Amino acid sequence: MMSRRASPLVDTHFHVFDTGVATASVRYRPAYAAGLDEWQATLGGLGDLYGVVVQTSFLGTDNSALLAALQARPERLRGVAVVEPSVTDPQLETLQAAGVRGIRLNLYGDPDWQRIATAPWRGLFRRIDALGWHVELHTRNGDGGMVLARLDAALGDAGMPVVLDHFGRPGSAGIADAVFEVATAVRARRPVWVKISAPYRLPSPQELQHDWTALAQAWRDIVGDDRLLWGSDWPWTNHEAPVRLDECRSLAAWHAESGAGLSAALRWRNAAALYGFAVEEPEA
Repeated sequence: MMSRRASPLVDTHFHVFDTGVATASVRYRPAYAAGLDEWQATLGGLGDLYGVVVQTSFLGTDNSALLAALQARPERLRGVAVVEPSVTDPQLETLQAAGVRGIRLNLYGDPDWQRIATAPWRGLFRRIDALGWHVELHTRNGDGGMVLARLDAALGDAGMPVVLDHFGRPGSAGIADAVFEVATAVRARRPVWVKISAPYRLPSPQELQHDWTALAQAWRDIVGDDRLLWGSDWPWTNHEAPVRLDECRSLAAWHAESGAGLSAALRWRNAAALYGFAVEEPEA
């Protein structure tokens, strides 16, 4: 008898890179490579795997590894790139053709993220909006509310979606963090998506007033079941440890325990809608 096909699972947040490759100014440079085969081998047991390659911070705007990965598995992968406003339209078209569907903002060195309000960045956002892409935010813990408010103002009337990395990176206030209130207001003007991923990047348990399940439920109440995404954050850069895979399984268990509808939405249906995957649905 043939076994039933595994349930689809879209990992909306993982990274690829070569050994020792990084921009000159970074403080963290992995001494190992992270490739598609290793990602598949590590996480493939969780389901029929699709994925979104997110440009990692230490590679800056060099999206070559991301592009190579997308071109290797075009039916199974999409991407989120990092670009500057100086990126040309032909370069954006190349990214689009390869499967990129958004840009990631990670501007830690910019005090209060002021540059996203400037004319060059507003121009970039207009071009991204015309492509039908989204903007993904990666902030320090506790900065999400401030940054999301600034980005929403910079985007103006454009209805471009915003994706918040890693539970929106709340600070030690937990579900009382400002990011939840700001997101509630912003979602009236544009779709807000949240990645249920990387709980180990949140404040330590001694500081965090609420565990990640409370944060996940708070986001469920604010953005709805159809705006939540699951991501592994593989290979867990700067937090590498065997327990990371167990945490991924725990996130998956939360899907299942919260009902069949949310489980399907979080595992693959929401990601298919946002990133444009043609996911083969499981048999009834």
